[in-house]
Amino acid sequence: MSTSATPERLEVQALAQRERIHRTALELISKVDDAKRHLTLSYNVRTHFGITTGVAAAVCFLCGYAIAGMFIETR
Repeated sequence: MSTSATPERLEVQALAQRERIHRTALELISKVDDAKRHLTLSYNVRTHFGITTGVAAAVCFLCGYAIAGMFIETR
């Protein structure tokens, strides 16, 4: 009697383990996709738009100042 219950019990355990592994794999895939999205340049620029535009404006100003300095003669 106990020998016929053992394979059924093992099948139920195997099914539960497969479901748990499947859920874990889906959760891992979801976390990897989320991390990839957070590491893209476009996401970071959109998230920190004010800082990005401030840095870009400062770099452009300094480059313009340096280029203008090449053409202006100082005495």
